[in-house]
Amino acid sequence: ICAYDLNKDMSAALESRSLNVDLKGFVYILRQENEIDDVVAKILLTAHKVKTTPLMGKDEEDIILPLDDEKTKAKLELIASFDKRFAKDTCFDDAYRSFYAEMVKLDKKMKSYQLEALNLKALKENRITPELYLTIEQGRLNELEMGGLSLSNYAQKVRTLRIQYPLRDITEKSDFTSVKVKKMKSSRRQKLFENYSDLQIIMMGNVIKRLRARLEYDAVNITGYKEGVLQETIPLDPMERFRFAIKALRKEMSTLQLNTYFNGRSPDYIDLMVASYEIGIIPASELDTVASLEEIWNPKKTFWDKAGIWIKTFASIATIAIPPPWGFIPALVIVVIEATVGKKKDTNVNDPSVLF
Repeated sequence: ICAYDLNKDMSAALESRSLNVDLKGFVYILRQENEIDDVVAKILLTAHKVKTTPLMGKDEEDIILPLDDEKTKAKLELIASFDKRFAKDTCFDDAYRSFYAEMVKLDKKMKSYQLEALNLKALKENRITPELYLTIEQGRLNELEMGGLSLSNYAQKVRTLRIQYPLRDITEKSDFTSVKVKKMKSSRRQKLFENYSDLQIIMMGNVIKRLRARLEYDAVNITGYKEGVLQETIPLDPMERFRFAIKALRKEMSTLQLNTYFNGRSPDYIDLMVASYEIGIIPASELDTVASLEEIWNPKKTFWDKAGIWIKTFASIATIAIPPPWGFIPALVIVVIEATVGKKKDTNVNDPSVLF
């Protein structure tokens, strides 16, 4: 599966049918009709942008060509090998990223303008065709090396997730995950698939799965043993059980980044929520309920204004009982508050009347 090939086929089909819509508009129509998801739409639109990017029209005199030394020779040979070594049976975005990774191995301080000069030198020396020069330059101008998700890579991740975690309802959609977020170039779901592997997504979703299980416990007790004999049992009241579940979540969040599979990467609370949606732990209705709570997202309110409204509201319910969904949605609310406005000091730290 290749976004560039798919775009080419769609463009040909649109042209043959004389439809009054260009490729970009057609992709938007497919997304609006839910024929493709937000991630596929972004990949197709990015591929379209790359292939329609014109060269900057810089005067060759303004480009300082590199010196003819052994290092430059190796770089030029790498550029000349692009088609046979990288692009053979591989989509352009994946091919370009592999090519750029090898170029960085030759020069860790490689800058965009230096690659521009190398590409021009390769063209002048007839090492590459004008068509390949244009293609590589389009990749450079769009900084394709910065992205990490191709259509084939995305399809593989989704296939793995769906085999292990089939969708409960294939028609279910969540605006919380798929709508583009302010100050971000993508949706939360796009960010998830761009930054994490299928295994990492499963591990992140399972953290929320355990949170949900803890919130549904009938009882949580602290037990003390001495020499194998039970000495004491301290039952937690409903609100303490609630806070215990939240603190257990925070602990698992801190240890998750230490897992070797994450290589020091630190997923945030929102990443976990979106991951849990992808593996069916949180249905779209619950995610969108959290997203609809305007007070949380209102930038005019301070942290304590936001937190106070909802913690007080849900605390009055939780002091009686915390049955689903009352236990889970307020937990997600607190998670969103922390993720949105930053973690603040726990108000219960110095309260002697509560254990958690």
